[in-house]
Amino acid sequence: MIGAPLPGPGTRIARLALNVHDMARAAAFYQHALGFRPLGAPRPATPEQAALLGHPFESLTMTLGDTRLELARFFTPSTPYPADSRANDLWFQHFAITCRDIEGLTQRAVQGGGRPITRSGPQTLPPASGGVTAYKFRDPDGHPLELLVAADIPSQAPGSRPAQDHAIDHTALSVSDCDRALAFYQEVFGLTPGTRQTNSGPEQERLDDLSGVRVRVATLFASPPGPHLELLGYEQPRGRRQALAATDIAATRTVLATTDLATLEHRLSSHGRTPPRRIADAVLGQDEDGHWLMIEQVP
Repeated sequence: MIGAPLPGPGTRIARLALNVHDMARAAAFYQHALGFRPLGAPRPATPEQAALLGHPFESLTMTLGDTRLELARFFTPSTPYPADSRANDLWFQHFAITCRDIEGLTQRAVQGGGRPITRSGPQTLPPASGGVTAYKFRDPDGHPLELLVAADIPSQAPGSRPAQDHAIDHTALSVSDCDRALAFYQEVFGLTPGTRQTNSGPEQERLDDLSGVRVRVATLFASPPGPHLELLGYEQPRGRRQALAATDIAATRTVLATTDLATLEHRLSSHGRTPPRRIADAVLGQDEDGHWLMIEQVP
């Protein structure tokens, strides 16, 4: 055990960061197909930010509701998203957007350059699997995303606000061991555990475009505001593992903000996959399955 969760405000998920090949194409997709709003224009990373990630890059922050997405384009070639990637592979990380008109937003996403993952349109899962209506697809760079009907989203942790109509609801990570990943995020970041369930059946198979699916799903909540975290432990079929460099297109970063960077850096150095790197007021590291994490100090 690493210790008790952080006291006080703890840690929140500040934004998600996607690596992209073409900044203009990616920004246009998220703005016009999905309704994100850019905050200004792309700007070069600071020397400290470039040193933390290993290469110079430019970034653009976009908002949806009060949630944030960062697009990053490196000035050196980036390895493309694996073409044969599947939802159970351990580098898989999607984020879910809440909406009311899932059919309409699905059509806009596909017409705008998105590529379907889910078969036969949006799927409504049975009550035992959460009862949500969802649809998964990929953006033009290959990043997986999910649409959720806001009215179907389960209540969050006690005391938290209900899901917004159009915002990033959560980010979901495929993990090799759900119990181990739960312990990691609870003990390193002080996240609060929520619901746990096992999903299977034809609706889940169509949603993931996989056969014989049995996936354990566990939710974790950070301090508000911001999305929450979802862990996807595919027991059947088992996923593949692949190491990702921080500049690879598939190396999505979950960016967390904390008031106690030193403590989180220590915990991550003891339990992360690789030794974390710290430059100024930010730390870059990985969880035990290789998902990239950035932690930033806030007042």
